[in-house]
Amino acid sequence: MKNPCSLLLLIASMFVLASCGKEEDSSASNAADDSDSLQTSSGSQPISVTAQDINPQERSALTGGELTLSVSSFAENWNPMHVDGNNRDNSDILSSMLPAFFLFDEAGVPTPNPDYVLSVEVVREDPTEVRYKLNPDAVWGDGSPVDGEDMIAKWKACNGDNPEFSCVSTEHYEPIASIVLGEDKADVTVTYKSSFPDWSQGFSSPGVIRAESIMDAEVFNGGWSELNNDWLSGPFKVGSFDETQQVMTLIPNQDWWGESPVLESIVWRAIAPDAVAQAFANREIDAFDIGSDPDAYQRASRVENAQVRKAGGPNFRHFTFNSKAGLLQDVTIRQAVVYGLDRQSIAASDLAGIDWPVKPLNNHVFLQGQAGFVDTASVTGLDYNPEKARALLDEAGWIVGDDGVREKDNQKLVLRFTQVATVKASENEALQAQSMLKDIGIQLDIVTVPVSRFGPTLTGHEFEIIAFSWIGTPYPFSGIKQLYGTGSGSNFAQLSMPEVDELAEQIAFEIDPEKRIALANKADEIIWTNVHTLPLYQRPELIAVRSDLANYGAFGLSSVQWENVGFMK
Repeated sequence: MKNPCSLLLLIASMFVLASCGKEEDSSASNAADDSDSLQTSSGSQPISVTAQDINPQERSALTGGELTLSVSSFAENWNPMHVDGNNRDNSDILSSMLPAFFLFDEAGVPTPNPDYVLSVEVVREDPTEVRYKLNPDAVWGDGSPVDGEDMIAKWKACNGDNPEFSCVSTEHYEPIASIVLGEDKADVTVTYKSSFPDWSQGFSSPGVIRAESIMDAEVFNGGWSELNNDWLSGPFKVGSFDETQQVMTLIPNQDWWGESPVLESIVWRAIAPDAVAQAFANREIDAFDIGSDPDAYQRASRVENAQVRKAGGPNFRHFTFNSKAGLLQDVTIRQAVVYGLDRQSIAASDLAGIDWPVKPLNNHVFLQGQAGFVDTASVTGLDYNPEKARALLDEAGWIVGDDGVREKDNQKLVLRFTQVATVKASENEALQAQSMLKDIGIQLDIVTVPVSRFGPTLTGHEFEIIAFSWIGTPYPFSGIKQLYGTGSGSNFAQLSMPEVDELAEQIAFEIDPEKRIALANKADEIIWTNVHTLPLYQRPELIAVRSDLANYGAFGLSSVQWENVGFMK
């Protein structure tokens, strides 16, 4: 279910799944398509949504200039393979400066990127063996070749053998048995331990990281505090970074061997999420991701010479429950919370004023209407039902006190929700949840952290309940081990589910699409019942842009090709 190419965490608040690719289309007898039942938050017909909306134009029709974009904050760790570097802001900035071995079309289908990969051949299916012929013209910032040594370093850093490497995920590298160089270092054969259908995932975007920057655990974990052009490779490079003003300027890479960038510079500015829409209206930036902010949507829609580009992205908002924190260690409490939350109302409130289908997302792996989707909330029966919530808590001995808050053994049933300041969806969801849980006798205290502390709060597990968006990739199975696997750096719930671990291993190596789907939905039932996380709704991809901006906007599952972005003449 789940930008080319990682499940990223969107800081507004979003994170990213660790790598990307495409699962071949397949049909499933239980695939859902009940779009007729969808309603929009405004009561009108849903906005017209396509797979991609970027104003595609030929390079000859474009002129350059300066493109100004925004992030919530700049990274303390820029390594995209490190758990602290796995966020949307990092991914956006680095995407023009790191190798992409595959490009994805609007359907999420990967093809080799000729700037880095001349050819890819699957030599054998079981065990999977893939031969890469890399482009010998591809170089890092200091002129060193991008080659098989970088692929080997990426594999060894994150194959799970050395726990000192704080990798965001190991699932694409553990299955590799060997990487062997052939006639030269541009001739690379990757052999897996068995069949591995998602083989392109581990070397997608970024395809590789500079070997010397990730070979040593100390450098891997702490050597990316600043961007080093010698470790970068792409059509752009870092021109300057004003730490005081929080502005980074990217300029064309004079050593780039591909099509020359149309743009003369890309400027990234750090702007608080609640100030981005006004910055766009003031023409201080040329585009921004509206997300699920109705005020920003309405404001952007009124800006002259601007438009909102829309695509059905693979992104969704959810609640994460810290299974090691306080009373949430008890699955009964977590289940009662799910019974007490009206996700339809939360979605309608978040999306009020945006013409987007309001429907809870009832699967952790597949989106509504996607081949393989099963309504797991209905299958498990674990969905909004306040009466069941009350009965469950009564049975567990939590008695309603005079103040309306339940208590047991002289302990009040009090939970904490960490909201991210200036992120309207987060703030709204905190208030909605607080009101709903009060109705079943749970006191929900709201704790606020600034955007700059969101990442550390999440990775440091300094929360009980927190909400953010996962930004997906074309690989619908890729998040199971990364997000829900025992010990994974992205398992922010810290919940161990051995059955899910076993299923994730089977899914990784299963080549039959129908069997993979069945295994994934079996895993989802376990995830849902244990209340690891609670999906809320599919998040719209709404990108406000200057009308004359071309080859940029709402990409859906497709790749941005930065050298082709520009303004219409």
